[in-house]
Amino acid sequence: MIGWLLDTNVVAALIHPNGTPSVKRWAAEQIEDTFFLSVLSLAEYDKGIANLPADDENRYRYIASRDALEARFSGRILSVSDRVVRRWGVVSGRVKLDTGQAPPVIDTLLAASALEHDLYLASRNTKEVKATGAAHFNPWLDDVTFFPLSPR
Repeated sequence: MIGWLLDTNVVAALIHPNGTPSVKRWAAEQIEDTFFLSVLSLAEYDKGIANLPADDENRYRYIASRDALEARFSGRILSVSDRVVRRWGVVSGRVKLDTGQAPPVIDTLLAASALEHDLYLASRNTKEVKATGAAHFNPWLDDVTFFPLSPR
């Protein structure tokens, strides 16, 4: 594995002033260049912003936060490519066959992205991605020493 794909819930914990200390501690111990973001996380910000009333006084803060996040991860934002979508189809089908339930779309798209890019998926939603086959890590609970990165 060459790095970490951060789920939106990890990003939110890192950005929030009162974010979970274990998540912040884990991130502080990593090399930032090994962190990647999916365009899906930016889309989740866009969705939240679009869901705000036009006169919401916090709208500008959320837009600024999204823009700062996009700038900080410049060059490390993963698109949802044809290969990722095809991997998602296989992963989703297998999960549904194995569990009897259709898995959450965003979680399995993130898992497919992690698989395609040889990344660990850092997420609080490990229950949702466990059956996907993606290597996943929960910075709220897991011990990072069990997740070595490959040398570059």
